[in-house]
Amino acid sequence: MATETTGIRGLAGRALRAILPFAREEGGATERQVFVSSVRVGPRQHELLLIDERGAAVGRMKLAGRAHDIAIDPDRKRLAVFARRPGYFAVIVDAESCTPLATITPPEGHHFFGHGIFSADGRLLYATENRFGDDRSRGVVGIYDASGESYERIGEFETHGVDAHEMLLAGDGRTLVIANGGIETHPDYGRQKLNLAEMRPSIVRIDSATGDLLDETVLSSDLNRLSMRHMTFDGAGAVWFGCQWEGERGARPPLVGRIGSDGKAQLMAFPDKVAPLARNYIGSVVASRDGSTIATSSPIGGQVFFWDATSGDFRDVVALPDGCGVAATEGEAFLATAGDGRVMRAEGGRLTPVARRDAQFDNHLRRI
Repeated sequence: MATETTGIRGLAGRALRAILPFAREEGGATERQVFVSSVRVGPRQHELLLIDERGAAVGRMKLAGRAHDIAIDPDRKRLAVFARRPGYFAVIVDAESCTPLATITPPEGHHFFGHGIFSADGRLLYATENRFGDDRSRGVVGIYDASGESYERIGEFETHGVDAHEMLLAGDGRTLVIANGGIETHPDYGRQKLNLAEMRPSIVRIDSATGDLLDETVLSSDLNRLSMRHMTFDGAGAVWFGCQWEGERGARPPLVGRIGSDGKAQLMAFPDKVAPLARNYIGSVVASRDGSTIATSSPIGGQVFFWDATSGDFRDVVALPDGCGVAATEGEAFLATAGDGRVMRAEGGRLTPVARRDAQFDNHLRRI
């Protein structure tokens, strides 16, 4: 599928060249930041939008369809924009000029799940995919050569589950951490969930060089309908994850958890008065820059929840209707985006308006 730029090669490219060097500096009063998200700008019009910390647009590019998440290469020069599941395109974008470099399509019998990540050296791109051409759907990681211009698909390995969603690269630069949401889907049925009675979500660690399963974390059988989907690392290297409940509406299962070095999941408790606000759905899961605070958003509940990364204690909640995108700025602060175009700064349990764009922000916001 083709992409199209919006004539910003000159002005936006110069703006990004001015901003990105500051974004690479840690701290300092002059530090500036760039964030990226997919947005909807019309009934069937979707774009990639780059903004600074004040919400001002510094780059944009038309997309062939709705996108979900964006992977950023180690040098922060390339972006990989993945279509929303079940999606069939991933666009490689030059971050400086906001222009497309290549478009990737999965092989027959596969579709993207909306997430991916570059290898530590930037030479490979890993994408979570649904392999639906066999009798049963299953999750795989597609491996693409990102060292040249072709982005040829060079292999795949199993995720040992279904509904492979977000993927992280561990600090060793080799281990992939993958959330298997546990929900079987097939593109012939759109986003219909085909196996709710048989769900078995998991978070797995896989050797990216061999595809070997290193370990697997599953929840107790009474929580099999708790789909684990999005993750982040805290400052100590623990994996925090957010869930979406596919069981009875009146139930109030834990929606946020943490996996330590022992591979066991510790589930966090919302205060009784706060739990209903999430409406059994967590979207983005993001750690602060200093690793001390975890932000978890609920676009359905219209809230952003904050947790202490060390103790696991619930800290605070702020209301942000249709807010899902969250990215760390500095210290314990975050930038958050919403479906009505608002850009907000979240810090110390408070939301401060930053800007309002004439666009509907999608699920994820990433800092370049």
